[in-house]
Amino acid sequence: MTQEQLMKVKIKYLEDRIDTLERSIGRINVIMHKFQIKENLDKEQGFKDIEQGESNQDKGESDYELI
Repeated sequence: MTQEQLMKVKIKYLEDRIDTLERSIGRINVIMHKFQIKENLDKEQGFKDIEQGESNQDKGESDYELI
């Protein structure tokens, strides 16, 4: 095998690896999107209970017990 043929084989191998990596990243993105929808992370509900707790504290009430 000549030097030029060897370089072509190496380039073909690297292109194949890049294509495989792109497909893998695409699949990971799909899985993460499905997970976010399932956990309702897109609706930013993580701090909803804290906001409600602050409104109760304004009235003099508290949902949290201090130890």
